[in-house]
Amino acid sequence: MKACVLTWGCQLNAHRSEEIEGVLERAGYEIVSRPEEADVVILNTCMVRQRAEEKVVGRLGELWHLKKRRPLVVGVGGCMSQGRKEELLRYPAVDFLFGSANASEVPELIERAMRGERPVSLPRPDRIERLPVRRGNAFQAYVTIAEGCSHSCAYCIVPHVRGPLRSRPLPEVLAELRELAEAGYKEVTLLGQNVDAYGLDLRDGTNFARLLREVARIPIPRIRFTSSHPAYMTDETIAAIAEGGNICEHVHLAVQSGSDRVLRAMRRGYTREKFLRVVEKLRAAIPGVNITTDIIVGFPGETEEDFEETLSLIREARFGTVYAAMYSPRPYTPAAEMPDDVPPAEKKRRLEEVLAEARRIAQEINEAKLGRTEEVLVEGYLAGKGLYHGKTRDMRTVLLPGDEEWVGEFVWVKFQRATPGALYGEAVKEPVA
Repeated sequence: MKACVLTWGCQLNAHRSEEIEGVLERAGYEIVSRPEEADVVILNTCMVRQRAEEKVVGRLGELWHLKKRRPLVVGVGGCMSQGRKEELLRYPAVDFLFGSANASEVPELIERAMRGERPVSLPRPDRIERLPVRRGNAFQAYVTIAEGCSHSCAYCIVPHVRGPLRSRPLPEVLAELRELAEAGYKEVTLLGQNVDAYGLDLRDGTNFARLLREVARIPIPRIRFTSSHPAYMTDETIAAIAEGGNICEHVHLAVQSGSDRVLRAMRRGYTREKFLRVVEKLRAAIPGVNITTDIIVGFPGETEEDFEETLSLIREARFGTVYAAMYSPRPYTPAAEMPDDVPPAEKKRRLEEVLAEARRIAQEINEAKLGRTEEVLVEGYLAGKGLYHGKTRDMRTVLLPGDEEWVGEFVWVKFQRATPGALYGEAVKEPVA
């Protein structure tokens, strides 16, 4: 039997798909990359944006046509299963549903579907399963340290579909990291919906700063983490990032808006001034830190003045990358009860302005690196460009001519050309001053 897992959404979802593949592989399935080759297709879904749901619905239509031609079992898991159960069961392509906290049941659910049942297993997410993992490569890995969120921002469906914050015990996380170190992994990303809130539910004194200090003792060259919430980015955490030699100089800190009025409506738990103070502390403690962010434009009630405050914050904070999106109402959220009063055309204009300003700043930041040499972890080959790609410690994309043997290795690169999204360079044998 062959199985294919399709993924939408965040890095937590990408890692959950690695776990679903691990569960299926352990049950005897061969993992394939294309639904056309599979006997079983699993859709691991996302509800953070309307667009992600639309893509899943489109894929279900494609799979229904495939099912008309040959036997095929289709299962849907993840956030849409938790939040769109009734709607999903109306699609004839769907054979079973499972939740975000019971991937271990997938083989059993497949067997039940093959017997003609249409099982639904959607337990309330109240624990983190430790599952086998079929990792994407042998040098980069994800490790989930916490799932769920107890912050309840007005626009966000995560608390509803993923449940409250649930942190893994510190010894369990460290044991998994030591296994990855022994296996020779060069880069590990620690994952959580609000990764810097790690430990707040454990009530044993464990927090994210303590975790980072423990991780700094493990011989993995690069440790990353995502995503951080400004309300939980403490001075202690900033110090731990600065002191940890293997903790990379990159912090993804989602601001969402530069307007205090909008931030209050979003229930973000901080002000513009507090956010900028955190940015200032990060830059003072961690030389060269790359701070990236998320922005939502067109939140209910956002005025032109509010939007201008967001643009001015982008200019002041000078983010390395801005991930921006137009607001779309999500079910089960307080914001869904608010009038969606910013017209679509205006949302689009604001989005384009944010992205243009972000690209301008990113170009300036990248140009300032020209002539420098930095260590790059080569991740793969881009056939369309005929170049290899990788990342610096501070999470900047680098493109360079190279060799297949470099994939998974550290290479010193001298930067020669810059665009807003990447640095282009040539490999050198040793660091150049």
